[in-house]
Order: sequence, then C-alpha cells, then structure tokens
Amino acid sequence: MTIIDLDTLITALDPEGRGGRRHADEVAVAIRAQAPHLPAAEVPELVAETVRRGAAEGRWTPARNTTVLRGRSTLPKSVTLPSTKTMTGQLIPVGVPLRDELAGWAATLRLSAAQRELLLAVNDWLRRTSGGDVPFAAAAERAYELIRDEKAFDSTPPRGGAQLWGPGRLTFQLLRCERIPTPLTWEAVIPTVPGPGPIVCVENHATFRTMLRYLRDQPNPQWAAVAWVQGRNTAPIEALLSLPFPVTRLDYLGDLDAAGLAIAAKVCATAEIVGVPARPAAPLWKLLIDQPARKGAKVFEMDARKLAAWLPEEIRERTASLLQSGQAIPQEVLRYDVLASLDLRGLGKTLDT
Repeated sequence: MTIIDLDTLITALDPEGRGGRRHADEVAVAIRAQAPHLPAAEVPELVAETVRRGAAEGRWTPARNTTVLRGRSTLPKSVTLPSTKTMTGQLIPVGVPLRDELAGWAATLRLSAAQRELLLAVNDWLRRTSGGDVPFAAAAERAYELIRDEKAFDSTPPRGGAQLWGPGRLTFQLLRCERIPTPLTWEAVIPTVPGPGPIVCVENHATFRTMLRYLRDQPNPQWAAVAWVQGRNTAPIEALLSLPFPVTRLDYLGDLDAAGLAIAAKVCATAEIVGVPARPAAPLWKLLIDQPARKGAKVFEMDARKLAAWLPEEIRERTASLLQSGQAIPQEVLRYDVLASLDLRGLGKTLDT
C-alpha cells in the first residue's frame, strides 16, 4: 500500500505556509510526485485516501458540498489548508498526567485537537482496563469505543499519524485490537469442500456466477473454486488463508482497462504477501483480448506498458496498444458461450498443478 507523507505533501502544496484552498487536481499532482511509479488508474483512489487521512489528522478541511469524479473515485473538489501560524497556534500540550505506557514518549508532545483527543482517550482506557487487560477486539470496534469513530483506525498509520503511532508508541497490540480481513466471497466448483488446489478470482459479480456455471459443467474443472474481489475492494484477498481448504495458487482475471489491470496487480501482490502464489489467469486473458472492445479512457504509452507488463508476454503489446487507443474490454464479455470456446488443456489435468 502506498502511503503519502503528509508533511512533504503540504510543503509541496503550500511552500510559503500561507494556507488557502487547493483543487483536488493540484493535490493529485503533488501526490503523483511522491509516487511516480504508481499506475495512473490508482492515483484517484490514493488521492481519496490521502485527503481522508489528512482531514482526520486536522491537516486540512475538505470541501463538503462540491465533488469531482476522477476515474472511479469521487473526491472533494478542494481542500483548504490552514496557515502555518494558525496550525502552530492550534497545537497544544497534553496537559494531564499520563500512564507509564504513554508518559515516556508523549508527555512533551504538542498535538492537534484530534491527536490530543485520541491520546487522552487511550490514557483513560488504559487506566480503566488496568493497562489493557481485556479481550482482543476488532480495530474498528476499539476505535469506536475510544473516540466514537469506527473508521479512525482504517488508515496506515491510523488517526493521529506517525507522531502517535509506531513501535514504542501506540500500537494495536497496546490497544488489544487487530484489523480483521474482509471475508472473501467464494464458492467451490464441486459440491463438497475441495482439497488443496488453485482458485480463479474475478473482479465482477456477473463473471463470478458465469465462471462457476461454466466450470461446474466441465468433467475436469481446472480450478477448485471461484472467488470475487468486488472491484476495487481487494482487502478480502487477505483472508485467503481462512478458506476451509489450502489454496495452492490464485489465478486472476479482471477488466482489460487501466483500472482493471491496476486492481489485478494489487490482488496478486496481496495474495503473495499472505503466502499464496498468484499470477494472471492466462487463458482467460488471452480469450478476453480477442473479444469486441468498447470506448474507454486513453492511457499514456509509459503507463500502458507498465500496466500490460503484468500480463502474459504474448498479449502485452496488444494490451498496451488497446489502452493507448482509448479502448477497453470488460470481463462481462466472457459469456458462457464464449467461455465454452476456451481450451483449458494448457492449464494441466489436475487441480493442484
């Protein structure tokens, strides 16, 4: 996950510290400067997350009633930065006795109102629970218990930023909580829970159902199950190891456009992090690129080639050309009758290959 340094970002947006309003596109340009290798399709989502995190930390105020659509993300039209003098005047000391878990590093900090609220809430919670002598809870549940905001711990670092969070400071271990992976939507191809085997994962619900129907009609299905990541929501992939059978490999199919390829790379990277080998579902991508295209968003050559580099080598050039020409092919083009033309023999004869 790409994390933008908010101090560097604010310096780029407001080098003189005068404050003022900045359009969402200005914020996006400054963020892209910190993450030059990020695919263009992923920038709007990163802007949305960064704006939300900065607002939570009191770094700026997003526009409340005006928005702009960038890619698939709806962003506040602008953010308003306070002047440096105003920010300095808003920082205040903790001003109360802290428990030993906090006093050694937090007693002399000057904090924003949001940071101080969180720190005092943690201090009171540690006092009430004898240092956290309570069962573990989901991070969202603990966040609501502390400051009545269940989303406060969603970002990395959570609300309060690096000044409050990190080794020797606030941690989920100290607060006796953990992030719970979103459940992964999946169904077995065969009627019973399969043994160890590969799965195919798709981006959209219609393809999820069609792929299940197609594989269930095969005498020797090449995947043990079909999973669905629900578009940009790739977090459920972290739950791969919680499936009731060992997943030996994840093969992924998405839309053939910039956003779909960015999601694909992210899905496979997440699977690898949790210990499941991941790769493109090559025969499905090769079938997809031969289907009729529709109008999409034009992609610059450099970005198009970076996105296509994840795919099987034999379709990379065609994919890059497709993206540059402003065309796209959604996976919903793979109807049952189209899948029926697919020769899956190249995938092997058994589920564990």
